[in-house]
Amino acid sequence: MEEVNLAPAPDDGILPEGFFVTSNRKTKICLKGKLIPVKNIRMDCCIVVDPLKEEAICLEPRKVKKGDLIVVGNKGVIEEGELEFMTSPISPERPAWIMARDVAKLIKSIKGKGGRIFVVAGPAVVHAGGREALAKLIRMGFVDVLITGNGLAVHDMEASIYGTSLGRSLKNGRYVHHAHHIWTINKVNSLGSIANAVKTGLVRDGIMYECVVNNVKYIIVGSIRDDGPLKDTITDMIKAQDIIRAEITKGVDLVLGLASALLVIGVANMLPYDVTLVVVDINPSVLIKIYDRGSKQTICINSDVGLFLRELVRFIEQEGSSTVS
Repeated sequence: MEEVNLAPAPDDGILPEGFFVTSNRKTKICLKGKLIPVKNIRMDCCIVVDPLKEEAICLEPRKVKKGDLIVVGNKGVIEEGELEFMTSPISPERPAWIMARDVAKLIKSIKGKGGRIFVVAGPAVVHAGGREALAKLIRMGFVDVLITGNGLAVHDMEASIYGTSLGRSLKNGRYVHHAHHIWTINKVNSLGSIANAVKTGLVRDGIMYECVVNNVKYIIVGSIRDDGPLKDTITDMIKAQDIIRAEITKGVDLVLGLASALLVIGVANMLPYDVTLVVVDINPSVLIKIYDRGSKQTICINSDVGLFLRELVRFIEQEGSSTVS
């Protein structure tokens, strides 16, 4: 096979013309007659090569330093499989309970082998009645990392403190008070952190409570829409990306995306090809968008997220012992 072409980066964060842009597939380069695997592969990045160490790493362009040797062109690059776009098989006619059963089996299998599972969730999990189910999934030991936004964290804790989500009762759906989520942010921030809100007894149940008491890492990513935000929310997007990327490089076997289009797409773009991505959303256009971006390892489920989570937990419990040791 032909040797890979390398060119130095002309400046920090600037790449040579025609640099090779990665996909999420397993990739190797031919260097000094050897096939070298590219580490930490993800889509839409570049390949930085150290000829002396005979190493190649997939790196975000913003992290490239002047003089780094970058793969240019396709020569000497091998990618497994084919990357396809705009071929989505999304259908709203597949029963959600059957998909929940199959995902439950997959989750049990992965955790049984010591694998890692990430959950990427939006505030609709709380609004749609999936809060208790996701909290239980965390409590049972089936979640290793929670990636979410300011909204879910706020409304989850609002539910614990006031029994509402966006001011509506989670018991009967009636409007109670629009200020509850703002008051929640103020109460939690006055204590310094979500962890302190749990330790002091302000937050006594729910998703964030289970993360704290079970030592499950949570990454809260901010946006321009956020009220507050909570002090735990990461408002620097580059920092948030780096933290999520660091967790992915530690290893992940399954990502469960729950009603959060932007966050799920962002995380999906960081995943290697062999990580399974299960995405649940009531809007089929969201599923199509994620699938058509080249995430061929994606299982798309067109369903109400609350219904799906309740069914998922039910099937996991039916599969046998519900606690991961």
